[in-house]
Amino acid sequence: MRKIIGLTLLLLFCEGISYADDVIHVDNQYFQKYRGRIGVWAIVDSQMKLSYYSNKFYITIKEVQEINGTAISWGDYIFVPYSEKYIQELEAQGIKMETLESKKSDFIWPLSRVDNISSSFGQRGGGFHTGADMPATRGTPVVAVMDGRVISTRYEGGFGKTICIEHRDNFFSRYAHNSVIFVKAGDFVMKGQVIGLVGSTGNSTGNHLHFEIRYNDIPLNPLDFLPYKENLIQSHAIRNWK
Repeated sequence: MRKIIGLTLLLLFCEGISYADDVIHVDNQYFQKYRGRIGVWAIVDSQMKLSYYSNKFYITIKEVQEINGTAISWGDYIFVPYSEKYIQELEAQGIKMETLESKKSDFIWPLSRVDNISSSFGQRGGGFHTGADMPATRGTPVVAVMDGRVISTRYEGGFGKTICIEHRDNFFSRYAHNSVIFVKAGDFVMKGQVIGLVGSTGNSTGNHLHFEIRYNDIPLNPLDFLPYKENLIQSHAIRNWK
């Protein structure tokens, strides 16, 4: 009897345990991640500009070449890593990485600020809108909503420059109308890592992110999976599937 009572009390205690959220780093304009390094994506248009970043961030040109994996094309975005010394200099100025609490199994928002959904998931006109449209200024960083593997980065007709990431349990996320794509197919990305910049490529009337969450190839309402936001304005809203 004592064993039964003890086991019952243990189960009740375990049910009351509240596990803390994980603290993740979310990329911003100062701190960005790629292939295990912290740095920044920047347009490098000449050898002089590359040397400038090398001196400023206390890194070697060889480090830049190695992390980008290919010959540098002048005028394109490349990832320029920081040295520990430069990170310490930024922190001394009060510039630090942004953090966010999020359970490992939860998605986060793909943009740091979303005030309204200009077109929601569901029936729209004569067709079905498979995601949520989030207006944002051109060049706003787009981040991965969960850890995963990039399975495609390409121009997809009306969706423009599009990124697709595979996550746990056969979930996928898609990010469309980007102006720039930073990642490549096969890259493993972390939740909160910048993967592109907001744009208006493809069939688009203004700068925004078209965002999708899919199970296998079935589109689901992203707002059923993203953290709840009060006072979020929605156009063309329909009842969530849950």
